[in-house]
Amino acid sequence: MEYYQTYRSLLFSIAYRMIGSIQDAEDMVQELFADLQEKDISQMEHVQSYLTKSITNRCINFLNSARNKREVYVGEWLPEPQVMLSDQNPADFVEKKEMVSYAFMVIMSRLNPVERAVFMFREVFGYQYKEISSIIGKSEASCRKIYSRLQNKLEMDISALSKPEEEQQLAELFIDSAKTGDFKEFARRLTEEAVLFTDGGGKVRSALRPIYGRSRIFAFFTGIVSKGRFTGRFVPAEINGQKGVLIVRNNRPIYIICFAWNPEGNSIKNVYIVSNPDKLKQIKM
Repeated sequence: MEYYQTYRSLLFSIAYRMIGSIQDAEDMVQELFADLQEKDISQMEHVQSYLTKSITNRCINFLNSARNKREVYVGEWLPEPQVMLSDQNPADFVEKKEMVSYAFMVIMSRLNPVERAVFMFREVFGYQYKEISSIIGKSEASCRKIYSRLQNKLEMDISALSKPEEEQQLAELFIDSAKTGDFKEFARRLTEEAVLFTDGGGKVRSALRPIYGRSRIFAFFTGIVSKGRFTGRFVPAEINGQKGVLIVRNNRPIYIICFAWNPEGNSIKNVYIVSNPDKLKQIKM
């Protein structure tokens, strides 16, 4: 129990970032500690290192086994968002200093399991290559090469950090636009090459492919509102540490909408909509 209380938050944050599912991450942490009951780790000199390596290996194995399921997923697969409402206790979530944006989670989901581990430990936790090497069982040189390749590959995908007041204004603008059906002002905040990703998981109606370009995104949102799909209560929320919007109907979340800023931090380059009920059920209203 002592180790669980001490390391649960760290291990959950690793598992969640690696696999993009809150429930699966929680299950993985529980299973790890259940297995540890058969071992005496009290005499270990580096308990945290052992636990970190153990949870990472479990995540890599999980991702490799889940690959076939992902291949038959209907439409775009997006990570499960971590949502915090204004009346919830921040202690129930990944520590703020360890929080990464939803856009970062999307980037992680497009990497293979080993790339995810290297990128996460280097970018989020600031681990040295020697530490990463000991966790994933590859040489320091190999870890360095993987990270360097990812930096070059993902340079244009990394979102700028936005200011909380700008995030709040954008969320309020989206809510106003959805209520009135007029998305002209919201569309002006998008880059010309912005992309909209939606994830309904084949369980609710959603765009099966990304929607490219400001004008098409504008047309999509205008059409959605005209069909009454955005009816409900609009709730501002923190989604993976940044401001976003929940649409709630009958006290159940129906949509989560969040945004990724361009590298300059002055326009929106990506919009994400999650409506797969399986990825909304963890939200406590």
